[in-house]
Amino acid sequence: MRIIAVINQKGGCGKTTTAINLGACLAGLSRRVLVVDLDPQAHATLGFGVDQGEFRLSSYDLLMEGRDGLLSSDMIISLNERLDLIPSDVMLSAAEPVLLQRDGREHVLESVLAPLDGRYDFVVLDCPPNIGVLTFNALYACTEAIIPMESGLFALHGLAKLLETIDVVNGNREVPIEVHALATMFDRRTRIAHESLEELRKHMRGRVFRTVVNFNVKLKEASGYGMHILEYDPDSQGAKDYLALAREVLSARPSARKRRKKEGFLKPVVTEDGVLFTYYSPEATSVHVVADFNGWDTSGLPMENVAGTGMWQRFVPLKKGRYEYKFLVDGRWVSDPDNPRRAANEFGENSILEIA
Repeated sequence: MRIIAVINQKGGCGKTTTAINLGACLAGLSRRVLVVDLDPQAHATLGFGVDQGEFRLSSYDLLMEGRDGLLSSDMIISLNERLDLIPSDVMLSAAEPVLLQRDGREHVLESVLAPLDGRYDFVVLDCPPNIGVLTFNALYACTEAIIPMESGLFALHGLAKLLETIDVVNGNREVPIEVHALATMFDRRTRIAHESLEELRKHMRGRVFRTVVNFNVKLKEASGYGMHILEYDPDSQGAKDYLALAREVLSARPSARKRRKKEGFLKPVVTEDGVLFTYYSPEATSVHVVADFNGWDTSGLPMENVAGTGMWQRFVPLKKGRYEYKFLVDGRWVSDPDNPRRAANEFGENSILEIA
């Protein structure tokens, strides 16, 4: 079962349009497909013409698995013979604070989707337009990620941060996510569209689908009527583009290449203004940077658990020089697992950082 996360923290890029129509086109090509709406705004649910009063269980219940003995199959709505939906509503926004209190919170979706393996060929995840615990669940659950990118001067804005986030997740997975960008709302008449597509290809080092989704008003109209494009206008350019994308996805084979699972990731990032320290521990309740530059004060530099994901970060203004540091994780001293440079002392080892 291939699980595709359609992800971009930037709104207005065709993310939900892609999730809906890719899912529908894969089903149209005789594959069994489940679309999971992971956005509290429920745009994918509405885009399939499912109103809020038409279902009792949603992706909120999916993520609260085990509640009242529910199974993932209990939330599924059949849209046609080969296409199903797990809908969403505003209740999903209440799932985040609950998940933040759980151990292994980023693996909940992966766990509840596992029993569906064999029932579907594809699961398409429509992610929320932010990088939070719901998006991290999608990234840990998926085999592939599609990043829709609209044409324009600001198309690449935020892409580097998103790719960095995916790389962080890959650092803690055995099999890395296959990532491809998809050019959407492409206007072939404009020079800026072609220039931005070329920049996207350079930035992604070729990891861009050959298929381009052209700007097509029929796609917007279809969503407005609660229909996917094959229902609304199967002869439109939008239908042709998403069918081409579905065929390209079918022709791809996700890598089975494994990489070593790591306890932590990301070395300290040195900038002109200082250093960004990062440590990964989903189970931790507190993490501090403790170093010679703060007199080994165990309370002076607490790290922030970014969006409750288990990725702890702290920026420290530092000048040029050589420093020794450790992390204090729930009262336990830990050398930086991603920094091989160490200095032995009577208490064990400190990690070494040099700023030239």
